[in-house]
Amino acid sequence: MKRIVVLIVSNLVALGFAGGGLTAFAQHVHLAVGAESQQQDAKLLLVNGASYDIFSYGGTNSACFFMADADPLYPNYYQSDVTLVSLPATLWTGGPAPGCAAQGAYIEAILKSVTGPPGGQIGFWVENEDGSETMELFSVPVGTSDSTNRFNLTEGEEGVGVDTPDGPDPFGHIHGRRFTADKPGLYTVGFQFIDTSHSGIDGGPIHTPSKTNYFFFQAGLYLDSIAKTNEAVTVKFGTRAFKNYDLECNTNFATTNWFKVNGFIGANHSDMHLLTDFNATNSPRFYRLREMAQ
Repeated sequence: MKRIVVLIVSNLVALGFAGGGLTAFAQHVHLAVGAESQQQDAKLLLVNGASYDIFSYGGTNSACFFMADADPLYPNYYQSDVTLVSLPATLWTGGPAPGCAAQGAYIEAILKSVTGPPGGQIGFWVENEDGSETMELFSVPVGTSDSTNRFNLTEGEEGVGVDTPDGPDPFGHIHGRRFTADKPGLYTVGFQFIDTSHSGIDGGPIHTPSKTNYFFFQAGLYLDSIAKTNEAVTVKFGTRAFKNYDLECNTNFATTNWFKVNGFIGANHSDMHLLTDFNATNSPRFYRLREMAQ
């Protein structure tokens, strides 16, 4: 029976299945919330969600948010500063932006569901103004499908929004927030967006809730899967922006005779990537992944 053994290697230092001691490389993504229209009961939506959700890029090389380690503010955690924002509706906040929610709406995000490594959890943190301290507001364990933990996207008075000369504005662009993971691996996180204002008919919200949007969060350098079909072995893993990767092989783990079987040049965004060894005929056969700076 042929055996397949997988390692992950960064700068030729074996790290087992999870990246360790990797230098953080920021990819600051904004997910923008708006609405189908500004009419009563129009549904909220993530305007640029299709560029980042689990079905982006055809669902094969889907976008992911790479969560790096080694941040002193988040010891023993992997973290990402992907930011959820609410589009501006008035000139005073830089709008009106196409697809923005109605004036008077107050947008919040629910971190609704998490799947991923058994025993893992996704946390939501806020930093103080100078970024010297941080505090976890809540965490959602893997396996949760109906969390009610939420946080505001709209700035200003709770339930009202930003006060402008043209009236209330749903705008919000709040930095100093982080998502964390406590175990390496691939997480799928679901977000839903709600209007908690009282500006609509009969003192209720203007907008109805969005659908749940799902995103990949890749905690550390980690092989999500490995599959063998006939003489081809394919590995899947989450990359980080501006890094290159080589899949290397060895038929004798006791030697240093590693050779490249495939590779690719990384993009300016993080994604889920597949690399295949099309000549997996030796037994046993060992694999490692090399991450390199561009």
